[in-house]
Amino acid sequence: MKKLAFLAVLLVTSSVLFAADNKAKIEVEKKALIQAETDFETARAQRGLEGWLSFFAEDTANIIPGKPITFSKADMREQLNKTWNPDITLKWQPVKVDVAASGDLAYTIGTWQLTGKNRKGEAISLTGKYVTVWKKQADGTWKVAADIGNED
Repeated sequence: MKKLAFLAVLLVTSSVLFAADNKAKIEVEKKALIQAETDFETARAQRGLEGWLSFFAEDTANIIPGKPITFSKADMREQLNKTWNPDITLKWQPVKVDVAASGDLAYTIGTWQLTGKNRKGEAISLTGKYVTVWKKQADGTWKVAADIGNED
């Protein structure tokens, strides 16, 4: 009976410690994702299309209104090469970050602002919201697995 009680206490203690350790790891990953969002925005601002694409996984899904869904970074590059406008500024802010208990999938939800000139040279100013699904890569970095946004 004492052995059974000891095993029960050991099991409960291990479960509590594992849960606390996992929660701490999830918090670390949330901070890493917030930093990834910041780095993503900086890369886009500094390097344009290639900076933008550098944060997408090779097997990313890109969902653009009025266009077919693409399922690779190569297809995404081909599609964006036709429409990319270097005369706009895109900024965004995550307002929610959540990480799966497994620590390998996450999502961010936030708002965005786009300003600049369209291809006709007319001033534009748009705002909207987005959801980005992130997948942890083999090297420990986070890359975008799927991305969608809509205009306010």
